Amino acid sequence: MDDTDLLPPDVLSSMLMRMFEFAPIAMAITTSDTKTSSYAKVNDAYLKLTGLKWDDISGKKLTSEGAAIDNPARDRRHRMLAEDGAYVLEEVDIRHADGTIIPTLISAQRTIVGGVSFDVEVIMDVSARVRHQREIELALRASARTDALSGLPNRACFDETLAAQIDAARAAEKSMALAFIDLNGFKAVNDRLGHGAGDEVIRTLASRFRESFRANDFIARIGGDEFVVLIEVDPVLIHDVRNTLTDAAERIFKPVAIDGAITEVGAAVGVALLEPSDTAASFIKRADNYMYLAKQTGERVAVIWLGNPDAQQTAAGRAVG
Repeated sequence: MDDTDLLPPDVLSSMLMRMFEFAPIAMAITTSDTKTSSYAKVNDAYLKLTGLKWDDISGKKLTSEGAAIDNPARDRRHRMLAEDGAYVLEEVDIRHADGTIIPTLISAQRTIVGGVSFDVEVIMDVSARVRHQREIELALRASARTDALSGLPNRACFDETLAAQIDAARAAEKSMALAFIDLNGFKAVNDRLGHGAGDEVIRTLASRFRESFRANDFIARIGGDEFVVLIEVDPVLIHDVRNTLTDAAERIFKPVAIDGAITEVGAAVGVALLEPSDTAASFIKRADNYMYLAKQTGERVAVIWLGNPDAQQTAAGRAVG
C-alpha cells in the first residue's frame, strides 16, 4: 500500500485543488481541442500574470480576442501534446491585459478525466531573466564599441554612427562638420615619462573633449593618438563652426600636469563640412587630408578648415599656439 492509499480520494482531490489554486506559479487547465480549446480553470497566479479576470475568460476559447496566449507556435505545441502527451519548457510570449509582452516558459501535460481530454499548463515568468540577459548583451555591445582607456566611443562605433548621422542630417536638411584630430607631441610623452603618463594624458584629454562640446556632439577616439568630433550644424550658423572648434582646441590642449611635471600635447585638426556628394569614406578622407595640412604648419595646435561654407575652394585656416 502506498502513501496515497491513506487519503480518501475526495481529500486528495481537495488537497490537489488547493495546491493548484495557491501555487505561486501560474497554472491553467484547458480543454484539448486545438481549434476550440477553452479555459476550464486557472489559478490566481495565472490571473495575476496575465492581468485577466476569470469572469472574462471562463469558458472562452484560448484563441479569442484578448487571449493571453495566441501565436503561430501554439498549433505546434498542440501537436506535441497529441503525439507525445506533454512538452517541457517551451518559450512562449504571453500578452498581459495592458499590452505588455511577458516572456515565459511553459510545460504542459495532457490527461483524460471522465473521457474528456484536458491540458494542464505550468507557466514560468522569465521576464527578469530575459531582461538581465538583454542588459548583459547591451553591456557587451557597449563595451565592444567603447575605447577602454578614454571611455569614448571607438572606431567601430564611429564608423557606425557616421553613416547613420549623415543620413539623418540630410533628411533634416542640416549640415555636419567633421574634425579629424591627431595629437602633436604625444609620442614624446610616452618616451620621456612612460606609457602610464601617456594613458593619463589620454584620459585628461577625453575629459576635456566632453566638457568642450555639446551632449549631442559625437566624440570618439579612433586610434592611439587620433580623435574625431562630429557636429550637426544648422546652416544658418555654419560660419560659427570654425570658431567653436578653434576655441575648443585651445581649452582641450592646455598643458597637462602629470606627477608634478607639466606636459604639453598639441594637435593638428582638420575640419571638413559635409558636401552633397559625400559618402562616409569621402567625408573622412577630406577631413584627414586637412589634418595633414594642419600638421605641416608645425604649430603646437593648428586648425585647418578648407571646406569653405560658401563652397569657395580656397584655403581658410587658423593656427593657434
